[in-house]
Amino acid sequence: MDSKRLRKSSRQELLEMLLDATEENERLRHENEELRKEIESRRLICQNTGSLAEAALKLSGIFEAANEALKIYQANLEQSEPPTDQSPSEDTVSVSEAEELSDGTPEQS
Repeated sequence: MDSKRLRKSSRQELLEMLLDATEENERLRHENEELRKEIESRRLICQNTGSLAEAALKLSGIFEAANEALKIYQANLEQSEPPTDQSPSEDTVSVSEAEELSDGTPEQS
């Protein structure tokens, strides 16, 4: 508003304009505070998202290391233990055959 109009305004009009400006100012301050809270909330969410992503990457690394250790362990087991067969091989003798052989009786096939 220009200064000529302000000078011609009555005291009542000036007080009403001042009251309106004060109310508008208060409303804008409140809106500003609400927006600041929302920004802070979003900032925290972004920080937590970053933290969660970092934690997921770390866990992924732990699982990869555990998987690698499991592969090494399995490879070592395979190298150290000969495979076990459930069926008897030709070189093995049953208990009854062993008793017959120890008696001196020939094996009958």
